[in-house]
Amino acid sequence: MEQRTVDGAVAKAFVYSGVALVASLLVSQGWLMGFIPPPSPALSPEALAAIFIERKMGIRLGTLIQCICYTFWLTWGMSITFYMRRMERGVPVLTYASIANIGGGYVFFLLMPITWAALAFRPEQIDPAMLQVLNDLVWFIFILSWPPFALFMIFIALAIFRDHNVPTVFPRWVAFFNLWCAVLIVPAGLIEFFKTGPFAYDGLISFWFIYIVFFGWILVMSAVTLRAIATDRKMNAVPSRAAPHLTGQASPT
Repeated sequence: MEQRTVDGAVAKAFVYSGVALVASLLVSQGWLMGFIPPPSPALSPEALAAIFIERKMGIRLGTLIQCICYTFWLTWGMSITFYMRRMERGVPVLTYASIANIGGGYVFFLLMPITWAALAFRPEQIDPAMLQVLNDLVWFIFILSWPPFALFMIFIALAIFRDHNVPTVFPRWVAFFNLWCAVLIVPAGLIEFFKTGPFAYDGLISFWFIYIVFFGWILVMSAVTLRAIATDRKMNAVPSRAAPHLTGQASPT
């Protein structure tokens, strides 16, 4: 069987792009925009409009950073599919499905800062009720878009369970970890039913818990992918003994 190798330098850069995505989120959405945690969905339209007017420069700077760094979802996700392809025999169905899934998730990531940037462009001229609805939309995109991300976690788990390599590319516990993360982000779907409490989009479950699970998942998967890259590097560093006719030396007679 053909042995597919992964360019370690490219894969490593792609993995670290995911770490940069998480760091950029804390800087942009937390420090610059002040949206960690989110403004409460129970706020009046006028109170929410005042926040956007007061923080408009921070929101603009934060969304600029997000538009750049959220593209790293694509590169980070591909660092995992490199290795999923190695796990699969024959037609790599899970790999292809994951690539399509990552592309769809990329759209969700970009819609959020683009919408916020539009709201902060001229917040004084936007009807507060309209601003509130569009802000709700961003948080719905951010949290209610959990299904494709959960599906990617399931694809990763299935690929690990079906891995024919000895030893396996990722340890089997990584498969169970992905399945648990897929289950744990399901409560994100409840935000459309609550404006206050733990299941509102600023709540303990639907925001803080989901936030920690999802971005913690990115960091854990980054760590195990870096380990796979290091293992590849060690295996490729084993010196091979070239035959005399390949080195240009005459064989003794």
